[in-house]
Amino acid sequence: MPKYDTKVQIDTGTGWVTGCPTSASTKVKIISTGFAQANGVSGASSGDDSVLEAVYTYIPTQVTIPTIGSAVYAHTISGVLKNFTLDSAVNTVAADVQIKNGNAICTNGAKIAGNLILGNGFALLDNCTVSGTIHVAKYVTLEGGASLVQGDVIAAGQGVAAGSNVISVANGATVNGSLLSSGNVSVTSSPGSTVKGNVTVAGSATSVARVANNSKVNGFVQSSGTISNLGTIVGAKTQNVTGLVPPPVPAVPNWSEIPYPAPFSSTTWAAQGFQELVWNGPCVISGVEPAWTGLSALTVPTVVNTLTKCGAAGISTDSNVKTLTLQTHVALAAHSFAFTKLKVLSSDTTARKLWLYVPDSNSADGLPTCVAPSGNITMSSETDIAPEVSVMAYTPCKFYSDRDGWRGQIYGGEVEFGQQAKLTFVPVGVPGVDLSGNPYVPPIPAHLGERISLRDRETSD
Repeated sequence: MPKYDTKVQIDTGTGWVTGCPTSASTKVKIISTGFAQANGVSGASSGDDSVLEAVYTYIPTQVTIPTIGSAVYAHTISGVLKNFTLDSAVNTVAADVQIKNGNAICTNGAKIAGNLILGNGFALLDNCTVSGTIHVAKYVTLEGGASLVQGDVIAAGQGVAAGSNVISVANGATVNGSLLSSGNVSVTSSPGSTVKGNVTVAGSATSVARVANNSKVNGFVQSSGTISNLGTIVGAKTQNVTGLVPPPVPAVPNWSEIPYPAPFSSTTWAAQGFQELVWNGPCVISGVEPAWTGLSALTVPTVVNTLTKCGAAGISTDSNVKTLTLQTHVALAAHSFAFTKLKVLSSDTTARKLWLYVPDSNSADGLPTCVAPSGNITMSSETDIAPEVSVMAYTPCKFYSDRDGWRGQIYGGEVEFGQQAKLTFVPVGVPGVDLSGNPYVPPIPAHLGERISLRDRETSD
């Protein structure tokens, strides 16, 4: 019977070798040899086999789209991250920042120990470090020798003018991962910048991947348009590639509304085994306040309801407020919080959780409803959270911090950090509430692109 065999070769920029495609491959050659059912007439070998060779561009899995478990979620963002540090207390948990609307401007040595995800904005990093991946709807600009992205940089290019850069790595910045862009990419000099992975420009035929003098790409460069190369590209250079898939816009989830309906038994807190304690202490807490220190005696998970007693003024403290020592999980429900000092301990080595909780309205529009009496959470001075304690701040209005020492998570209608802010991420969440939102679209798997050539060969190799 007739039979055939197939040989696969790949090109990583240094010539053809036999083997399966890898992440460094840019072309695939398939050599198929068909054999006749019988030898030629009178033993002649001519025509016994036929060889067909096809060469395709190869498009590897471009980047991994990050899955989010955020340390900071902001429906909108304001201010500039100056010296802001976001670390993870759990090495296997990324300290991610999700911003639904707004831009991230990160300067002056700020650090984010996870992914930076912008659902409708751009990222500008000037001497700033991101240990995960950056994924934005608009564009990304990295500047300065101290700017470092440990993961990939992904930009969907929404609203970017024709001819402008969608990703720019400039003035000595470094990306340890790869770049994936829907438009122009520039890796510039003065001094040289570095991309240690690959560069993929999945735009149009007019898009350009530029690698300037003294700059370097350690992987390959693939472009739907052209490549302008005055620097160093270690891997293969492939222009006019069809089949490249532009990156998706980040799917940052809508706002999760957490109301405080009456009666308490209808809340998610009650469903998770919390009891309610109606606050009878003062709304401005100072010194040795019995109602405040009395919270240290609670042994059953409790929501402390200050909503009626304190109204729109909420809860505030002065610099003399005493330490809160927890024997159980405690949530403080107030229409606003203004802390000049917050020190929280666990009564032993058991992990405890504290929530500063400003309820949202009971609407289901997927938007933070910051209307009176709901208000802000402000941390303006000393914050000292023990290693056994983690704190979750939730407000449909604004969360502002200008102090270090925070351990836990932040979930705000608007979020702003002052120059001295620092957050150590510990997953807390809200009992009975899924804050994760919709999952990301999975990355497009590796696949063959356009067929470059097809020819008959006289005999097999």
